[in-house]
Amino acid sequence: MSTHHGYRSSWRIRRRIIVATLLWCGAMVTYLSILGRPVQLSETAVNGLLLLMASVIGSYVFGAVWDDKGGLSGMGGMQTEMYQRTVVPPDEPAGPAMPPPPGDQ
Repeated sequence: MSTHHGYRSSWRIRRRIIVATLLWCGAMVTYLSILGRPVQLSETAVNGLLLLMASVIGSYVFGAVWDDKGGLSGMGGMQTEMYQRTVVPPDEPAGPAMPPPPGDQ
C-alpha cells in the first residue's frame, strides 16, 4: 500500500512542475506577443516556448500512459502478452502470369 501512496505523491509533484512550466511559458508568450519588440529574437523565443509547451503536454500524456501501465502491472493489474507470427509467402502459380495477347497465337 505504501508504494501506491508514493506513486500518487510523485504524480502530485510532477503535476505541479508541469502546471508551473505551462503557466510560465504562457506568461512569456503573452508578454512577448503584447509588449515585446518586433525583433527576430522575440519571434524565435515565442516559437521555442510554444514548442516547449507542446513537448511538456506530449510528455505528460505519454508519460502518464507509460507510468500507469508500469504501475498497474506492478500492482497485479494489467499484463502485457507478446505473440510471434510467421508469415509465409504463397506458392508461385505454375505457368505464365498473363495469357498471351490474342494476336500472338
